[in-house]
Amino acid sequence: MTDFILAGLSAGLLAFVALFILSFVTLGLISGMIHLATLAYRSLVFSKTIDYKGQTA
Repeated sequence: MTDFILAGLSAGLLAFVALFILSFVTLGLISGMIHLATLAYRSLVFSKTIDYKGQTA
């Protein structure tokens, strides 16, 4: 009986750790995509709005 309890506890702990690590990987991927999308948006929008040739000192 205790063998099944220990097997269940270890399987549950292993699943918890695996999902915990997977959540950090998923958060890292999402934040990386948001960062890249922000950089792409800024490079597209600000390159059109600012006219560097028209600026004179």
